[in-house]
This record gives sequence, structure tokens and C-alpha cells, in this order.
Amino acid sequence: MRSGLIFAASSRFSNRYLLCRMLAASARKMHREGVSTSQSINESLQALHDAESRLQDEQARQTSEPDNPATVAVEEETAARTR
Repeated sequence: MRSGLIFAASSRFSNRYLLCRMLAASARKMHREGVSTSQSINESLQALHDAESRLQDEQARQTSEPDNPATVAVEEETAARTR
């Protein structure tokens, strides 16, 4: 249902106007000839929601994963070279 997609995607944007502009741009780019406009809009809403979900998952992974000792060593070495 489109209202559920709008609600899910709206948490990503600071205001409704911005959501509307992003949705219109996305729907125009994703629209294919022979496909109904409403289907293109729904696919755009789903894509905006999925992008937000992936971003939140990546942020959660970064905060929950402990630092890899090899990565820390490389970062320290790089920082030492730039000094």
C-alpha cells in the first residue's frame, strides 16, 4: 500500500516537500515506457525506503563491530606518516 511506503520513506527526509522532490526525481528516472506511472512511483518509494534501511544497517554494524587490530595498526601508521 502506498501510504505505508510513504510513511516508511518519510523518516529519512526532514520535511514533506523534500520527500516529494526526491520522489518525483526518482520516479522520473526509474519510469519505463509501457509501465504505469503509479507503479514507477511505488518502486521509487520502495527504493528510497530500502536505501534508508541499508544505511541504518551499515551504521549499526560499524558501531557494534570491535576494531580490527590490523585496521587500527594501518590507521596509526598512516597517521604517523602524515605528521
